[in-house]
Amino acid sequence: MKTNVLFFILSVSLNYILVLSNVNVTDQLIEGVTPSTSTSTTGSIPSAQSVYESQSIRLPKSVGSFIWYIVNEAHEDINKESQKLMSNHNPDYIPTNIIMPEGVSLLILDTDAPWDTPHPHTIEIKNEASGKVIHSTGKLDYTNSSKPILLPAGKYVAEDTVYPWMKGTITVLPNKGKNMEANQTVGAFLAPTKQVSNNKDNDGGVHPGWLGYYRTEFPKNGFKILSEFDFHYAECSYCPGKFWPDQKTSDHTLIIYSSNQPIEVAVQKLAKMIWDNVYI
Repeated sequence: MKTNVLFFILSVSLNYILVLSNVNVTDQLIEGVTPSTSTSTTGSIPSAQSVYESQSIRLPKSVGSFIWYIVNEAHEDINKESQKLMSNHNPDYIPTNIIMPEGVSLLILDTDAPWDTPHPHTIEIKNEASGKVIHSTGKLDYTNSSKPILLPAGKYVAEDTVYPWMKGTITVLPNKGKNMEANQTVGAFLAPTKQVSNNKDNDGGVHPGWLGYYRTEFPKNGFKILSEFDFHYAECSYCPGKFWPDQKTSDHTLIIYSSNQPIEVAVQKLAKMIWDNVYI
């Protein structure tokens, strides 16, 4: 009899412990799933290394605007004079390919420096399937940006009207929310990794920009540096240092930044920081 009572008490205790364990495990699973689900819904901004290596960026729904960067020397044909380019990764736009939800406004920013010969750019965005021009930026001079562009869901090709090798792609994904409340602006920027020995342009103007400079200037101007990636590109066999002289260096840093200030304010501040860059 005592044995049966003892067995009953032990059984009840064990079941009670198992029930508590199951509740705790369930709670842990719910707590573990919730952040993951939230992260997959809102997403995050890809790192500078990822953007460089994949030559693409996938923007989350938290982004309201993306500033697409035309690279210095983008007018040089990669198939004929690749030694003059900034890099063989994202040589024309940073990045070459954009994937974004519907409702993100796109601005194209020209950083192709004008010394010796100006190289203005007019970018046409075409429907990939039909080839029909959906939007034209009009003429963009150095430090200028296009007006915000809103594209419906679909696939597009961006192409320069004068330099047809300057091609990039845009994939716009359906998005019922249309990012009406998203106010985050994201973009890319290039800077010399180290200070260069000659920071003057061909007219004698001084350009103080390099990575250390921008680490101060970006926050000062309302931007947050999200990530950085250093890369080396020296493919000019006949050039001193094996890099194209107008680049001033072969060591560059790709910066991915964000800002919550109004887009028209952001591009005005970026124009000044672009002029400060030493790429001429």
